[in-house]
Amino acid sequence: MNRVRNWCIVGLLLCFFGAIFHLSLQAVLLEKGFVTESKRDALESLVAEKIKLETEIAQLSSLERIKTLAENRLGMIPPTQVVYVVAGNKLSEGERQLALSEERRGEGKTQ
Repeated sequence: MNRVRNWCIVGLLLCFFGAIFHLSLQAVLLEKGFVTESKRDALESLVAEKIKLETEIAQLSSLERIKTLAENRLGMIPPTQVVYVVAGNKLSEGERQLALSEERRGEGKTQ
């Protein structure tokens, strides 16, 4: 009878500690779930902010906006002609003649 009682006590203690262990694991899993969810929310927020900033960068760096700012705020004007500068004096005769003919054509247009 004494042995049976001891086995019952041992069985109850094993059940008790097994239940405590199970509840501890459930608490840890619940906590990890909350941490994961908060990190997921933070990630979604950061992704949304990244998209917003990329859109803002695209808008601010558009060539039309830069041109408008240059003309209105800085008083710049679009170029009326394109001038090429050659470093050194290494033009061939054909290149020199081409440059002179383009220069003459440009003079004729402005007169």
